[in-house]
Amino acid sequence: MPNRRCFSHIVSFAVELYTDLRKGISLEGVAELLKKVFNVSFTYETIRKWLRFDKKNISRRKIIEATHWHADETYFKIKGIGHWLWVVFCEDTKQILAWHISKKRLHKDAVQLFKQALYNARTKPSKITTDGLYQYQSAIKKVMGWKWNIYQEKHVIDSGIGKNAIIERLNREIKRRFKWFSTFHSMEGAKTFFGLWFYHYNQRMSSHIT
Repeated sequence: MPNRRCFSHIVSFAVELYTDLRKGISLEGVAELLKKVFNVSFTYETIRKWLRFDKKNISRRKIIEATHWHADETYFKIKGIGHWLWVVFCEDTKQILAWHISKKRLHKDAVQLFKQALYNARTKPSKITTDGLYQYQSAIKKVMGWKWNIYQEKHVIDSGIGKNAIIERLNREIKRRFKWFSTFHSMEGAKTFFGLWFYHYNQRMSSHIT
């Protein structure tokens, strides 16, 4: 077993590899590289525990001026059963504000998503761009409490590749990251994966901006 300082470097290296936005290496790939680079062997479960330990929840940001949010949902499977991953992304801060997993795309799911985003952002957005999913419309009205004329001004609906392209690119990157899964084996596993990935995504984007 390597000494404490070396071990710390190995853990950091493993986390960096797994959460890299460009490479997207699996746990198996991380284990193989650790063996090749450091000549040490760790099980996939050990590496997974490092990632969980390194994970923090999406934190509330400092109160800043209103920003432009984008919301979208993407399809994936748990035990072969279809689920939806909902995401709210801030165009100005490049941060994931909230995410949610559901079996269906219901009004209550959209409400939960935007409530969490508002809690983390700590201020209402200047604008929200979504696709044409009708659940977004009623959820935004409910959570933001905007009057009809304000809602019409602040909620932009764009179903094509255009105004909401920024989050569509993010969703493609998310899918690329878990492409080696034909299906997640449990809801807990899916939540662990997305929680880790979004946390480290935010950390990486923060370092790029600052």
